[in-house]
Amino acid sequence: MPAAIVVTVLTLATFTLPSFAQSEGTNETLQNAGESANQTGENMQQGANKTGEAIQGNASEMGSKITEGAKNLAENIGEKLQDLAK
Repeated sequence: MPAAIVVTVLTLATFTLPSFAQSEGTNETLQNAGESANQTGENMQQGANKTGEAIQGNASEMGSKITEGAKNLAENIGEKLQDLAK
């Protein structure tokens, strides 16, 4: 009977301990993957923010140029109308 107990203990130890070790390794791998995904998400958000800021700056500059162009056009039309009136 004691031999059967020893065999049972050895069998359980053989199959159970590697399972725990594998589980721990799997948890670490999953944790690393989660951290990597978080870092990727943060980098994407920062990139999107920078892109948005650049677009906003370019749109503002373009709007100023359009306004200036429209002002010049109105001024030229006004001058031409005054010339016609003379």
